[in-house]
Amino acid sequence: MAAAPSLTVAELARDETRADELTGATRKTKKLLAGAVSGMLSALAFQPLDVLRTHQQGAFTAHAQPTPPPVASRIALPTSITASRPSDDPIARLRSMWRGTSPTLVRVAGGAGLYFATLDHCLHRFPQTAVNTFLAGAFARTFAGCVMSPFTIVKARMEFLPPGTFDSNLQVVRHVVQHEGVRGLYRGMVPTLIRDVPFSGLYVLLYTRLRDMGQRDFPHLPVYGVHFGSGVVAGVLATSVVHPADVVKTRMQLGILVGQGGAETVQNSLNLRQTVAKIYRHEGLRGFKKGILPRVLKRTLSTAVTWTIYEQLSLR
Repeated sequence: MAAAPSLTVAELARDETRADELTGATRKTKKLLAGAVSGMLSALAFQPLDVLRTHQQGAFTAHAQPTPPPVASRIALPTSITASRPSDDPIARLRSMWRGTSPTLVRVAGGAGLYFATLDHCLHRFPQTAVNTFLAGAFARTFAGCVMSPFTIVKARMEFLPPGTFDSNLQVVRHVVQHEGVRGLYRGMVPTLIRDVPFSGLYVLLYTRLRDMGQRDFPHLPVYGVHFGSGVVAGVLATSVVHPADVVKTRMQLGILVGQGGAETVQNSLNLRQTVAKIYRHEGLRGFKKGILPRVLKRTLSTAVTWTIYEQLSLR
């Protein structure tokens, strides 16, 4: 039985015309669901790269004499991803690469749904100039990021801490609120926005321009190839630009501090300025590049896959 032919760019134009006829709640619901499904599929596929990135960024390399943390509540942390997983059980080792998946799915499904629904609303409400496209992406990411911030905290802790440290995501939330207050659930939100707002604005601008160029110049290519290729190029450029903010965000969410004997602990005393200063003082500019390879790979591929699936689902 012959395989169904791929949708070409020329055929896409007709489908987009029909899709644009959707209005009101029907369109918003469709965009929200398409974003949620595409985000979940992408998160499942690339979660191991996110776990690796979290461990690389969380591993604190101090060149100065460490000082003990000034807090009573501490959780001992592993110094590397290999130290935090069983070395004699291949199944457990494989499963450890998907640690933090459940809060990731909740965060990505909700966040991607809100993001794409908001983005679609903005892009259809205002003229699609370069400035408006950038601002639409930035605003959509700001809104979704603020709403889903607590799930990002849970995800980071579950990815970094050894298996068995917490029995459930709810236990992580309770521990954070008990020892850091409700504000702890929004820890690292400022560097998250510093990272995600320009990333999203730049990504949407680059992606839409590259996509439109590809559709104009290569009308007979499979449309998913144009979408995916545009997403990869836009993802590499945008992710590389904002990566230092990702390092700061991860450090703040993990609350990394080197204590006596070089042991790493979770504490709650470092703000944005102190975190940046600590990274630079102990690790130099190289500290802001930690985890860049898995971050670029994961962010680029996951975003390209997410947008490709989203674009396809939006036309169904």
